[in-house]
Amino acid sequence: MAKQKEMNEQLVKTLKKWQVIEDKAVKSTKDIMAKTKNPIVKHIMEIIHQDSAMHRRIQQLIIDSFEKQAITLTPEELGDVWEMVEQHIELEKETVRLAEESRKNSKNFVIRYLLGYLMTDELKHNEILQQMEDVKAGIYPYA
Repeated sequence: MAKQKEMNEQLVKTLKKWQVIEDKAVKSTKDIMAKTKNPIVKHIMEIIHQDSAMHRRIQQLIIDSFEKQAITLTPEELGDVWEMVEQHIELEKETVRLAEESRKNSKNFVIRYLLGYLMTDELKHNEILQQMEDVKAGIYPYA
């Protein structure tokens, strides 16, 4: 079994390869946006462009946590904003509800496609916040 240091080094190596792919995705979406006049294609490419750029930033954060400074999160840091996070969780739940309702009420396949994207993204936000609750439980052993 590989030692943790070797596993971390492999992870960093993999993330750096992944970043190269994300950079190519950013360039590809720019090229597609430049070529099309269709607003649906442009918007979808812009979404992917922004997501790929964010993926690269998160990958760099992870890499930096191994190569520069470890990532930390104290109970105090999370506690300072937790009430606001809980309020945001409620907002996200409402956006999911509205996305589901809107999609159910539309018969146009293009509109349903776009509403489906919005619903998927809102569900993703909800999941990310749920995972943050798991992090909170992990750092607050008596929560």
